[in-house]
Amino acid sequence: MIQCYDSYTNHRAKMKKQPCKVSSTPLMDNISGADRLIDNELDLATQYLSFFSKTHCFGLVKNRGYPIRQVLFSVLIWPLLGVPSFHFFCGKRLSAFIDGGKDVLYDFLKRQDINWRGFRLYVALQLIRQHNLGSETIRAAVVDDTIKHRRGKKVSAVSSHFDHTLGKQVMGQQMLEMGLATPKGYVPLDSRIYVSEKRIQDGKSQFRDKRSSVARDCRIAKDKNKNEMFRDMLKRSIRKGIAFTHVMGDSWFGNKENIKSAISAKLTGIFRMKKGNLKYRINGKQYTATEVHLLLKRRMKRLNGSPYRTCTADVQMNLSNKPEQEEWVQIRLLFSCPVNQYKDNWAVFLSTDVQLDAEKILQLYSLRWSIEVYFKEIKQHLGFLKEQSGDYAVHYASIHLCAIRYLLIVDSMLRSGEAFGKMRNHISGKLEMLTFARLLWELFKALIGGALDSLLQTIPQKTILLIKYKINETVCNFLNKALQLDEDYLFAEQKAEAFRILN
Repeated sequence: MIQCYDSYTNHRAKMKKQPCKVSSTPLMDNISGADRLIDNELDLATQYLSFFSKTHCFGLVKNRGYPIRQVLFSVLIWPLLGVPSFHFFCGKRLSAFIDGGKDVLYDFLKRQDINWRGFRLYVALQLIRQHNLGSETIRAAVVDDTIKHRRGKKVSAVSSHFDHTLGKQVMGQQMLEMGLATPKGYVPLDSRIYVSEKRIQDGKSQFRDKRSSVARDCRIAKDKNKNEMFRDMLKRSIRKGIAFTHVMGDSWFGNKENIKSAISAKLTGIFRMKKGNLKYRINGKQYTATEVHLLLKRRMKRLNGSPYRTCTADVQMNLSNKPEQEEWVQIRLLFSCPVNQYKDNWAVFLSTDVQLDAEKILQLYSLRWSIEVYFKEIKQHLGFLKEQSGDYAVHYASIHLCAIRYLLIVDSMLRSGEAFGKMRNHISGKLEMLTFARLLWELFKALIGGALDSLLQTIPQKTILLIKYKINETVCNFLNKALQLDEDYLFAEQKAEAFRILN
């Protein structure tokens, strides 16, 4: 935060006793009107979602001399300023927001007492409630994973993963993501880092409190597989009050346990299935997906002018993994392949609702694409795992901060009706403009100060000091409000919350 002239502090007491009257000029009148807050979408989003009213519940409290609002805002907005890295932001732009240097931000991200996962879910629930997304006809829980390529024995939670895009094993960190997909947009609900058992290169992850959220997250990353994580995430979201209607996942998540979880939760499960050895029963006989496709491929017809040929088959599936037990359920398989292609270029989808036709199944499954868009957005624009640190606590904070940035932009998008990308660029443009104005003011302050100092022979020193102070105070207040660094609003919001004025 820009500081007022230090030299004024030494004379403040004396000036209170002997106040000086400074005549108003047109310039001062214009500056004094600058406290009108610039329309800033991020500020509106934080107010709309009661962003700062519950921070203390998740460990987001002042730890040192800098206000938590100021530090949190700094780590939130840096990717939106168009800088290539977190390190560059700390070196070139950080002074516009906080005068403590990069160590303040890194120490903040390394804090182990902050429950970033809980805070991220709180913001998501606020978004769902404020925009009435819980009343949407389709509310699908979608799941997928993505990989951040990275190496280094000093980097925590690095292991070997199969990259489907490259078709080979790569070293890096894998994140499992689950969110709510509706026709209005995607809401990121939960994330987990997953560490495989292959070639683990885990840096030293020391946790002062083994019960902390970050320590527990690190243990789960190493102890559970992705399907177990997904089912835990689904149960947690349902427990928090999110009323899903569907569950969707690609072929990695198309297995008996996940299908059974969907049915148990009374949700319609739609999964892409593997062409493996999993058996389906038709008229008392059991077939693999490939064998069922051979039986039905002559029946495949073009779907309503689309570039795909499809057919469906109602079959039975045994959800039990124990040979001595049987748990047969009725499901529907959908086979799909591009027009004029007949060989191996086909896919099979499973629906636990046998009433859904082929067109509806594909239409619903297309909502899963929203999570792919989310991955692209956080990787290209929202700073996904771009902090230069090997500490697990920083990685834990990073994946949830990406989601929070996305949620704030989604809120602005839903209120304005603009497309996500356009709204993100709009917010980024305003932040860059205001940041430049803040940095430029430091130069202007020096020039104004030098000009006023040259008048010491004609104007009393205490008058010049007062003029400097008032100009700087007015401009700083304006910039602080425009950049969401004003503490007055935070105090008022917390007071209102205490009296249950806010929901």
